[in-house]
Amino acid sequence: MKKANQQIQPSQRNIGQSFTIQNNITQLPQKEKKKVSTKQGFKIINAGQSNDLPQMIARIVKESSTLSSVIDSKANYVSYGEIQASESFLKKIKEDLNKEYDYYEFVKRVSTDYFYYGYAFLEAVVMGSETFIYHIDASTGRYIDYEGEKPEFMAFSSDWTDSKITPTEMAIYPEFSSGDKGKRQVIIISDYDTNSQEYPLPKWAGAFYDAQVESLIGQYNANQFENGVTLSSILKFDFGDVTNEDDLRKKKTKLESEIKGTSGGRSGKTLVVPITGDVETPEYIQYPMQKEGSFKELQSTTENNIVKASSWFRSLAGLESAGSLGNNQQLRNEWVLAERLISNVQYKIMSHVKMAFGDTYINEDVIFSNESPVDIANTLDVNLILTQDEKRMALGFEPLDGVKDVVALDVARVTSMVEVVKAFALGELTENQASNILKSALGITIDEAKQILAQ
Repeated sequence: MKKANQQIQPSQRNIGQSFTIQNNITQLPQKEKKKVSTKQGFKIINAGQSNDLPQMIARIVKESSTLSSVIDSKANYVSYGEIQASESFLKKIKEDLNKEYDYYEFVKRVSTDYFYYGYAFLEAVVMGSETFIYHIDASTGRYIDYEGEKPEFMAFSSDWTDSKITPTEMAIYPEFSSGDKGKRQVIIISDYDTNSQEYPLPKWAGAFYDAQVESLIGQYNANQFENGVTLSSILKFDFGDVTNEDDLRKKKTKLESEIKGTSGGRSGKTLVVPITGDVETPEYIQYPMQKEGSFKELQSTTENNIVKASSWFRSLAGLESAGSLGNNQQLRNEWVLAERLISNVQYKIMSHVKMAFGDTYINEDVIFSNESPVDIANTLDVNLILTQDEKRMALGFEPLDGVKDVVALDVARVTSMVEVVKAFALGELTENQASNILKSALGITIDEAKQILAQ
């Protein structure tokens, strides 16, 4: 029999079974002499000292919500661009690029790898007179050791740690490897990097540590809830003469399930301490969630560093909180800069696609048209666009008799007209759209409106 007021200690087998924090920071890879090792029968150049650099980078990206959002939004904008080219070329890339997916899905995959790792791989397969182009997962590729100035072959394996897998060898452009299914070659998209010729680091490497710190913040918060490191309260409760540990645990669990929650600034974790023996009044000690040591400021710092290192904008990545996305003018200004970055990647991918097609489309003239994320309809003044009768009809009223159907141009409307001209200059409105708006607002002809836009 246990003594009165003796507190029952929890069973040791329940300790340490939940979430743990992995707080080791990976160091930024330094430029070193290339390391060659034999893997699965191939003499390859290691990607990083342990040959796991792409996998390590992918883990960091996936564990950072900000970096994942930035990369995903950039890849989406790159893949959304409409293409203007000859009918035969458009038909080829949209309907017959390969047997699995179209050009837009292809660009989404390639650009995602490019923003993830700093490089991406295309595979060109030539079968007779037809050429098909595929994306290759950049994390699977390793360069085969070479003696000259640049590598000539690559090997691809879904898992470089599995000795049972036989990698696929492929020649690097402009050479081909022959096989049963035609000739194949890998085409590499990458930027110059002083750190490595074979495996360049991504542009966001300037926020290499920030991305990992953001991951630790998430792990810390998860640990707070999972392991109950931060309690909202402690309840000392008298369970009477019950001293059996199993019975106490059942009563304790039942009581905790009835009082847990997150309302009133609580974390949802209440520790129930059973007290047996003499009858005592329950004692309830509350601990608020708000305390010093919060990571809110650190989270904001890491987010900003990641966005800057990625040469991107918070608004375009959807990172701003509700109500603070900025005005349309700010979004338009940011889009002008972002569109240049997007176009550069679009033309870079397209140039490599034309390389894969050989002489067939090498001189093809391709133009990308990227749509602004700002809804032009929401930036225009309806008083500027619609006549008085048109506004009445939209509201269900009959036109007014004897009233001149014009739109008066006050200061605000003149300002809106200037915005229309600016929108046309920035490419947010086509010439026809802008001309029709000016025609309706000013009562002029289409030709006169086009003369205004040409000035």
